[in-house]
Amino acid sequence: MNKKEIKDYLVQLEIDIDCEELLDAIGLDYERSEDDDTQNVITLRLDPDEYKEMLGDCMWEFKDLNEERLGCMLLNGELAEYCTKVTIIKPNKDVISFS
Repeated sequence: MNKKEIKDYLVQLEIDIDCEELLDAIGLDYERSEDDDTQNVITLRLDPDEYKEMLGDCMWEFKDLNEERLGCMLLNGELAEYCTKVTIIKPNKDVISFS
């Protein structure tokens, strides 16, 4: 049996545990960070079209992107304020990280 090639982008947003009630209220799944017990991690999978759409919707230049702006694009403005790190794992396993 051949393994299916992974084509999705894996996006992990680390977000302060102080907003745990907000995450619960909107039903977003998360888990405690293995590296920092003051952070929760929200994991999203984006297919290539969703990833391109996210970048296409970006009104900032890449050099101006940070974890809060990505959090706003992927979650919402209120939760973005709590984002401390965003890691994007591309299908080829390259990693882009903002913190």
